[in-house]
Amino acid sequence: MNSINLIQKSFRFKVTLRLLGICFFGCATGFLIFDSPFWMAGIWTALITAGLFYETVRFVSQSERKLTAFLQSIKQNDFTVTFSENAKSNDYDLHQAFNQLNETFKSLRSEKESQHQLLQVIVEHAAVPLICFDESNEEVYLINNAAKHLFQLPFLQKIESLWRVERGLPEFLRRIKDGEKASLKLVSQGKVTFLSVTSRHLLFKEKNLKLIAMADVSSELAAKEAEAWQKLLRVLTHEISNSAIPLSTLSSYIHDLVTSAEADNRKLSIEERQDVLESLKAIDQRSKSLKEFVHNFNSLNQVPEPILNKTSIHELVTEVKHFFSKELEKENIQMIIDEMDHFQIYADKNLTMQALINLMKNAIESMDNMKNGKIIRVSAGREGHQFTNLYIADSGCGIPADVADKIFIPFFSTKKSGSGIGLSICQQIMQKQKGDISVRSLPGKGSVFSLSFASR
Repeated sequence: MNSINLIQKSFRFKVTLRLLGICFFGCATGFLIFDSPFWMAGIWTALITAGLFYETVRFVSQSERKLTAFLQSIKQNDFTVTFSENAKSNDYDLHQAFNQLNETFKSLRSEKESQHQLLQVIVEHAAVPLICFDESNEEVYLINNAAKHLFQLPFLQKIESLWRVERGLPEFLRRIKDGEKASLKLVSQGKVTFLSVTSRHLLFKEKNLKLIAMADVSSELAAKEAEAWQKLLRVLTHEISNSAIPLSTLSSYIHDLVTSAEADNRKLSIEERQDVLESLKAIDQRSKSLKEFVHNFNSLNQVPEPILNKTSIHELVTEVKHFFSKELEKENIQMIIDEMDHFQIYADKNLTMQALINLMKNAIESMDNMKNGKIIRVSAGREGHQFTNLYIADSGCGIPADVADKIFIPFFSTKKSGSGIGLSICQQIMQKQKGDISVRSLPGKGSVFSLSFASR
C-alpha cells in the first residue's frame, strides 16, 4: 500500500510539474509575441512549450505502457519481468514499486503452491476415502489412495465406472444430498464393508463439484452389534431363568411327593393335594408367562416394512390425543400441543401411530404416583433442512441414569408388569423409516423423547 501511495505521489508531482511548465512557457510565448518587441524570444519559448507538451504525452504514454505490461505479466502469472532501477531514471520510483510488487506476487504464488502441495499430500494420505467429481459431466476431479484401495481401482475417470464395484453405487453417489448421512453396504472380493457416506458441494473454477467422504464403520457396527447381542442374551437368560427354574423346582417337588406316596402305598393327604394344586397353578402361570414372552419376541421381529408418504405431524398428534382423551381426563393429565401445522414428514402413518401410542403409554405410566402437575407436552422443530423432530415431554418420574442406556434393549423393563418391547419396537419403527429415536431425562423432573423424521 505504501508503494502504491509513493507511485501516485511521484506520478502526480511529475505530471503537475510538466503541466505548470507548459502553462508558464505558453503564457510567456503569448506575451513575447503579441505584447513585447522580443518576438524572437517568443519563438524559443513556443518551442520549449511544444517540447514540454511532447514530453508530458510521452511520459504518460510510457508509464501507461509499462503499467499495462506489468498487469499483463500478472494476468499470465509471469513474474520473471523485471524493471531497471537506475536512480537517475525518471521512472525509478515506478520501476522500484513494480519490482517490489513482483516479489510480493512471487512470494504469494510460492506460498499458494506450497499450500496446494500440502493439501494434495493430506488428501492423498487421508484414511477416509474421498471422491470429488463434476456433476455436469460426472468426470472424477479427485480420488485419493484410500478410495482407490477401497474400490480396488488404480484410477477412475467417470463415476459411472463404479458399477463394476457395486451395481447401484453410481446412482447412490448421484442421489445423496448435502448434509445427509447415508449408509452403504459394499461387497468387494467376498469382504463386506459398511460405510457411512456424506456429501458436500463445492464451487471451484466455475465448476460445480460434489465431494463424497466415506467412513468405514464396519468395526464400530460389529462392536455395537456384539454389545447389543450380549445385552439381549443377558435379558433372555434372565427371563428364561425366571421361568425355567421355578418350573423345574415345582415339577421336581410334585414328582417327589407323588413318588413318595406311591412308595408308601398311600393316597395323598389333603395338605399334599393342596400343595400339588398350588404347584400346578404356579406352573401354569409361569408357562403362560413364558408363552407371552415368546409371543412378544415374535412381535419384535415382525415389524413390517414402512410405506412412506407425506404426512402432517399435527394430524398424527391430534389423532393420538383423541385416542387417549378419556385416559388423560381420568388421570387428570394436561396435554399441551404446540403449533406445528406447517411441519410435514415422510413416514408410515400406521407404524408412526403405533410408536406414538407406545410413548404416550409410557408418559402416562411415568406419572402414576403423582397427584398434581401432570403434563405431557408435544412440540416439533427442524434440524437443518433434512430432518424434522417430534418431541414428547412428560413431567413424570424420569429415567434413572444407570438404566437410560438400556431402555431400548428388547425385554428390558423397570416395570413389574412391563414386557420391555414397547421402546424397542419404537426404535425399530424409526430406524426402518430412516429416522431415529433418542431420550433426555432427569430423575424426578421428567423425560423428553425425540423422534427424528426425514423432511424432504
